[in-house]
Amino acid sequence: MRTDAGGNRLQDGRAGRSAFLVASAVNAVAAIYHIIGGTPEVMYPVYSADLPPASAGVLDILWYQMAALIAGGAVATLVAAFRSDWRWPVAWIIGGHFLVISGICLFFTFVWFGNPWGLIQWAIFGPVGLIIFWAAARPESGAGAPTL
Repeated sequence: MRTDAGGNRLQDGRAGRSAFLVASAVNAVAAIYHIIGGTPEVMYPVYSADLPPASAGVLDILWYQMAALIAGGAVATLVAAFRSDWRWPVAWIIGGHFLVISGICLFFTFVWFGNPWGLIQWAIFGPVGLIIFWAAARPESGAGAPTL
C-alpha cells in the first residue's frame, strides 16, 4: 500500500521502529554511563563537599531522578518500537522532556562555561528527543500522526 507522498508505509513503519530502538539503546547506554561514570565525577565531590545536608540531599535526589528518567526513556522507547499506540504519547512525554532538558543544558553551559561543551548533555538529549518525534511521525500499518 502506498501513501499519498509515494512512500511505502511498511518501510516507514520499520524506520520508525528502528529509530525507537536506536533511541532506546542510546538511553540505556546513557543511563549506565550516568550511574557508573557520572556518579564518581559529579556526586562524589558533592558528598565530600561541606554542603548543608538539605542541599546535598536535594542534589542526590535530582541525580537519581535523572537516572530514572533516562532509564524510563529506554524502556518507554523500547515499548513504543513495538506498540504503535505508544508512539505519540512517548514522543510528547519523553521526547518533549528530553528537548526541554537539552535547552536547559545548552543555556547553562553558556552561563557557567561560556561554550557549548561544558555540559554536553544537550548533545545527547536533543538528538534523542528529535529522533523520538521523527520515529513517532513514521506511519505504521496506516497509522500516522494524530490529528489535532
